[in-house]
Amino acid sequence: MSAGRWRCCVAFVAFAAALLVAGAASADQYLRWYTVETPHFRVHYHGGLEATAQRTASLAEAIRDRLAREMGKPPEEIVHIQLEDTSDFANGSANAGPYDLIHLFITAPADMSSLGDYDDWMTTLVTHELTHVFHIDTVGGIPRFLNSIIGKFSLPNEDQPNWIREGIAVTMESDFTGGGRRRASLYDMYLRADVLEHNVAPLDVMSHNVRRWPQGDLWYLYGESFIGWILDTYGRDAFSAVAVDYGNNIVPWGLNRSIERVTGRTYPELYAAWVASMEDKYREQTDQARARGLREGTRLTHGGRVASSPRFAPACMRRGRREELVYHRDDGDLPSGFYRLPLDTRSRADESGLSIIARADGGPLVASFDPECGMVFDAVAPSERRYSFYDLHRQPPGTTSAMGGRGSRERWTTGMRARAPDVSPSGTRVTFVTSHAGTTTLRIADVRPEGGIANVRALVPSADGQQAFTPRFSPDGTKVAYSSWSEGGYRDIRVVDVATGKFFEITHDRAMDVTPSWSPDGRYVLFSSDRTEIANIYAYDVTTGRLRQVTNVLTGAFMPELSPDGRTLVYVGYTSTGFDLYSMPFDEHAFLDAPEAPNARPPLPTEPMPKRWPVKPYNPLDTLLLSLIRPYSFSGNVATGTLGPAITLSSNGEDIVGLHTTTLSLTWLPQVGQFTGSIAYGYRPLPYTMSIVGYRDYQPSDSIQVGARSVPVRDDSLGVTAGLDYVLPGEEDFEEFAFSYTASAHRPRYDLGSLNDPFSQVLARPSETFLGTVRLAFQFNDAYRPLYGVSNERGFTLSLATDFGNTATGNDTSLASFTGSATGYLLMPWLSHHALALGLSGGIRSGTFTSFRQGGFADVSPFDAVRSGLRQNAFVLRGFPYGAFAGHQYNLANLEYRFPIVWVEHGVSTLPAFWHGLSGTLFADYGGAYEHINSNDLLGQYHLGVGGELRFTFAFGYFIETEFHLGWARGFGTLGTSQTYFVAAATF
Repeated sequence: MSAGRWRCCVAFVAFAAALLVAGAASADQYLRWYTVETPHFRVHYHGGLEATAQRTASLAEAIRDRLAREMGKPPEEIVHIQLEDTSDFANGSANAGPYDLIHLFITAPADMSSLGDYDDWMTTLVTHELTHVFHIDTVGGIPRFLNSIIGKFSLPNEDQPNWIREGIAVTMESDFTGGGRRRASLYDMYLRADVLEHNVAPLDVMSHNVRRWPQGDLWYLYGESFIGWILDTYGRDAFSAVAVDYGNNIVPWGLNRSIERVTGRTYPELYAAWVASMEDKYREQTDQARARGLREGTRLTHGGRVASSPRFAPACMRRGRREELVYHRDDGDLPSGFYRLPLDTRSRADESGLSIIARADGGPLVASFDPECGMVFDAVAPSERRYSFYDLHRQPPGTTSAMGGRGSRERWTTGMRARAPDVSPSGTRVTFVTSHAGTTTLRIADVRPEGGIANVRALVPSADGQQAFTPRFSPDGTKVAYSSWSEGGYRDIRVVDVATGKFFEITHDRAMDVTPSWSPDGRYVLFSSDRTEIANIYAYDVTTGRLRQVTNVLTGAFMPELSPDGRTLVYVGYTSTGFDLYSMPFDEHAFLDAPEAPNARPPLPTEPMPKRWPVKPYNPLDTLLLSLIRPYSFSGNVATGTLGPAITLSSNGEDIVGLHTTTLSLTWLPQVGQFTGSIAYGYRPLPYTMSIVGYRDYQPSDSIQVGARSVPVRDDSLGVTAGLDYVLPGEEDFEEFAFSYTASAHRPRYDLGSLNDPFSQVLARPSETFLGTVRLAFQFNDAYRPLYGVSNERGFTLSLATDFGNTATGNDTSLASFTGSATGYLLMPWLSHHALALGLSGGIRSGTFTSFRQGGFADVSPFDAVRSGLRQNAFVLRGFPYGAFAGHQYNLANLEYRFPIVWVEHGVSTLPAFWHGLSGTLFADYGGAYEHINSNDLLGQYHLGVGGELRFTFAFGYFIETEFHLGWARGFGTLGTSQTYFVAAATF
């Protein structure tokens, strides 16, 4: 072995060892992981959650027995459950492949969450996710026979629309607890509005991932009501029988066949009957509301989706004489954030004058104002350990931060998990809530004169599992009203004395009493309650203790806010397109008597007897090996590439905590008779990722000349790469830094064949090389695409990379490469979601690196891309053959004008195909690849292509999203041609 290769090997080993040592030293020490063992579960948790893990283990064993009585045979293998407290969002997920696993974030649902109606959060969460495992793990017939031979490979019940899977799980979460979304008035409101406004989602829409409100909640919302109706109509065992029947199918998507065998009717037939029953239900419900006399406000906004937390802007904050409202808006067209809304009158808003104050994600978000007219609000932002948590921010008066944290805003807390701030009238204190380990606590802090907060303390301590929401100071600053959740599922309004911490409850019942506020004179506490099954605004008279009903609407009313003079009520109302602002006179003479809140709920599930289960240190191999070696982990793919057909078998492994990943891949190239493949390992502590990859690759290289003929050359390479990746998240952007070292041996493969005669001159015959190269890379991205857009519309991306090697790195020769790309997006002012996108890319190489190639799209079947998930490069020179130009330098500019044409969102009933929409693009590409710049003809190496595309967005198999480009391009100059193409390509 040459000295250079020895240096290369030594350098690689030293680098890999340094990464491993650094990884062990800098992993997040807070997250030390442990495992609780029970007969049927392994509960994996990090430090600080042992009590929750022990209780979860006992709950899981009890819930397993309950579900078995309803859903049939329980899973045969151990179910792994991961608990973590690294998110402020209540969520969970489950699957049965490659092993039975459940991920749970223990944070309880936030205020106004559709998950908020529960009597015990962990019972609800475990019931829902374990139902998924029961359902997906129901396998029989040929699939079960195949699994008995080759392992857990076939899971038919996984290949169904999400509304079936989620509908069953929501039904079980409601049937086995005293809460759940099937009882939630918020979910009932969503459906009621759809029925009343003739906006019921058809089966094709609810079977796919759509952008119509309420998006992914459609699966849960329609699924639970439809499936619950089927169970009520055809018996409690109907869907366990459907799961058994469908779990016998080796061919997927025969949905109607299975349900018809059980009920005698197909899903479309059942769906029509269910819709009719919903119409009857809501007709009766709304007739009762009308009988009391409707009291509804005038609609001020028409954005839909999310509108929350309206406040009247202080006079010193207004931009003119008109009154203004400030509220959080996320309408799918504009960036999510706090907006100011001018009012022509208190019953008419000027939506054309809407303008953003601070971009902020999350929800529902809350803003309040200090005496200087600074805006204090909550928003999701990265903590010091890179987790995304809610924190407090302040927007100084007269400023905006439309691009998020890079604006003029001040950050008051970092990683405190603080939200829903309200500044006292004096401006000296702020109240808010914080979350930790599934418990939310009401807190108060002093506002420092120089900014920020100090002396943070609990205003009302919370017991484990207790929750506090949306506190509001009284006008004199002596009291705070807030919404609380306490054991037994009680969601009530409390008023606490700031000086003493003593509180009293305005309500104590199973109604959802939420989002309190005060009248300007301090007489009334206003809040929203669903005590009539429809959420309305209520007023509690602090002086008399009398509760009155202020609104009487057909859908829902939330988040009351009175004008400074106390004469106008602004609230958040609801239509089938989402939430908006409404206003109405606040007239005490029009109030209704408040009905009593119903307390009829099923009894709480019996709490399992406390038990101390064995605990051991977490061993990642337990689940890493399960995910790697089981046949279910393997996936096959057939595609066409630059070397013809490619048949790939791959396996991805990951431990349940996600610290360790492994990937195996093997590809057969029959056209050239070669195998390629790779084996990779990744270690992912915070705040970086370390990886080591060994690979064998076989790729086209530069051709050689034999006489007048060109002979193709293949680069046969064997190498190892060790790398380090560091991501620095921002509030609305991220930066990524990567460093890697590669040692690789390259052998040229070519066949001179009959051309190899003594009279033919072979020029520049390639030789074997050994490379030791270093790679540095950087990415930045703050591009923004709204929900209803067809492209990124704002922001910028930048990607830079350099590769270099010489004898010092173990390289046989010196080589270097630099590549980069940048994109920018500009929203056009004339039509909705018309955007201009500019992409600039280029590179330069020296040494033995292969040439860059520029041209149009490769001739690859777009349907191969659907199967493989691979998309063609977005940076191409359309109007020219694929790879038409080659050289060690290239430059390319892509200018595209993008616009929506029609948003279709239609399929055929429950079939697994769906057309999302159609958009258009007009483009101009200008660039080329070359060896050297010709100073005598600087533009001679560049080529222009122009044209247009229709872009079709489809979904296949319910979950595979693909964008097809049908385009025409015309290239000018050398090799330019007129071409029509149909490809599956990425979009920059």
